Amino acid sequence: MRITELIRISFRALTANKRRSLLTMLGIVIGITSVVTIMALGNGIKAATLKNLQTDQSGQHTAEITFLPESSTASTAGFKEDDVDLAYQTAPDKIKKVTIKHEKERLQLNGQLANQDTMLSATLVTSMPKVQLAAGHKLNPDSLQTDGHDVLLSKKLAKKVFHGNAAALTSSVFIGKRSYNIVGIFNTPKESYSALDVDVLIPEKAYTAGQLNPGGQKLAITFQRGSDISQLANAIVRQLKKSGTERRNGSYQYFDYGELLKGIGDVISGLTLFVGAIAGISLLIAGVGVMNMMYISASERSQEIGIRMAVGATPAEIMKQFLLESVMLTLTGGVVGLVLGGLIAWMITAFLPFKPVITLGSIIGTFAISSIVGIVFGILPAKSAANKNLIDILKS
Repeated sequence: MRITELIRISFRALTANKRRSLLTMLGIVIGITSVVTIMALGNGIKAATLKNLQTDQSGQHTAEITFLPESSTASTAGFKEDDVDLAYQTAPDKIKKVTIKHEKERLQLNGQLANQDTMLSATLVTSMPKVQLAAGHKLNPDSLQTDGHDVLLSKKLAKKVFHGNAAALTSSVFIGKRSYNIVGIFNTPKESYSALDVDVLIPEKAYTAGQLNPGGQKLAITFQRGSDISQLANAIVRQLKKSGTERRNGSYQYFDYGELLKGIGDVISGLTLFVGAIAGISLLIAGVGVMNMMYISASERSQEIGIRMAVGATPAEIMKQFLLESVMLTLTGGVVGLVLGGLIAWMITAFLPFKPVITLGSIIGTFAISSIVGIVFGILPAKSAANKNLIDILKS
């Protein structure tokens, strides 16, 4: 029998009892919808996570090289304009931009307070920080917009060094190559790792003007799309170690995110597959429903099977027809589940900061799983129909 004729007969048999076919197919639809939704959301989270780690805020592919001074009390900035030029020269056709990054929060600085050398933690500010003052006054706009000499000192340090706020307000702190007037005493926030949980709050412009070694501790490099970031960044590190301005005072380091990204991707994929597998258990239940329906169908259509056998149909053809009905049922449910799963995933991500991703593998997997369920749970009823005895059918 031709395959087209077999498909036509199978389709007619399924539509003969539409309600039963739809209810049986519902289990497949629910199972596939659950799996597709979970896989689409998992792939979306993975894509968004890897993209955010691979790019900066503007979406560019970047890498950062850090300078590590030999001594924790070293005052060298690490990178200067000569290092920027050196990085460009390493791969001028692959690099779009090289900039020196200046750290602004929780800096560790050498300073003098009450005529004593001390290590201070500091955060650079461009506006009046949201801190509660215990004494003195706020930083005025002139101090923030110009390279003024006013700073705020923490109450904790004022108590430790000056034994009170009043004495601290008449003193100054020396950082870099300039002296700063302490104009206010602030209460440090309760959050342990807050940017404001420091000893001194310094206007950014004032600090920049007072640096002994203008520059920064990090070199941010933006690459052309398609570049091998890891290879190029390591080449720049080698060049800096050879000719960098501060190569004798510390070391240059690039953290390769490649392995980290691979590990993160594997973890997210593993979790997605695990949750998807749990949702896929419903397909087993749906498969049992398909098997039950096909057994009932084979029992109800005994006369049809007998007539077909009487006019020359072989048991193999009978088996193919029932097996095809089972596969058609599960495949239709799989297609509907795929569409519904995609729609539900898009609806969910309308309230989330990422988009779902339905891969070609998910689509192929949907058709493969649906076909396998149809074959596995349809083969026994199909065999049962094919093994019916013509004599017994005619007697009944």
